[in-house]
Amino acid sequence: MTNSYSNKTLTPLFAITILLSFTLAGCNGEEQEIEPAEDFVSDFYSNARSLEITVAYEQGAEPYTKYNTFDSWNVCDTNINSLFSSKNIPVSVPKTLDDMTNLGRLEQNNYTRENIVQLAAALQPNENKGPQKNIVLLFLDGFYIQDGMAENRILGINLDGTPTIAIFKPVIESASNSRAEKALIEQSTIVHEIGHAIGLVNKGVKATTAHHDTANGAHCTNEGCVMYWLNGGAEVQQFITPFLLNGNVELFGKQCIQDVIAK
Repeated sequence: MTNSYSNKTLTPLFAITILLSFTLAGCNGEEQEIEPAEDFVSDFYSNARSLEITVAYEQGAEPYTKYNTFDSWNVCDTNINSLFSSKNIPVSVPKTLDDMTNLGRLEQNNYTRENIVQLAAALQPNENKGPQKNIVLLFLDGFYIQDGMAENRILGINLDGTPTIAIFKPVIESASNSRAEKALIEQSTIVHEIGHAIGLVNKGVKATTAHHDTANGAHCTNEGCVMYWLNGGAEVQQFITPFLLNGNVELFGKQCIQDVIAK
């Protein structure tokens, strides 16, 4: 598919595999891993020359664009561009709703991985085999369905081995009473899931130091890093608090940054 979907309303679509990753109780409750149908990480580091983040949202699940006086999407932009600066891979991140795709109202209330996969497929502009890479980021007005049950604690997921991420807006909204906190929780979730999509931690990008938290999946032992498992769950509010009054939000720890440099 092409970028012609931008700013258009799409009809709902449906039918791959995933790594469950960001929950209010932490990310260690991941579902059983399934062999991915593709390997975005290997393809990415073999020939990437640029990365575009494609963002689409269900009507009613629009992402935040501001927190306090700051532009929310600068958090993603700054952190992912910084992560790849040593590799000279520029990252393009949309900043306003006009730069994103409005999916309209979708038919289902909650989402299986098959639903998410097919929605993302309609937005993916290429096969990610060439030097121009793309990650699709979906904002959905519902919960993730795991084992037949709607999970109301999962903030977001990255589909294992793929460049597909879903954010579940009702869970973001329930995470805090503060609009600024919700915006930063949303952005830290996005950065965390992109981290998984590009191989962190030890998920295609080898850990160069002993910081892989093997007890909690593909996460970091550094409590000050966005890839620490509780920073995606029970302690997410504590993690984002120092950034509320500071527009310069650096989320990745030095160990994860070094891993990407060494890849």
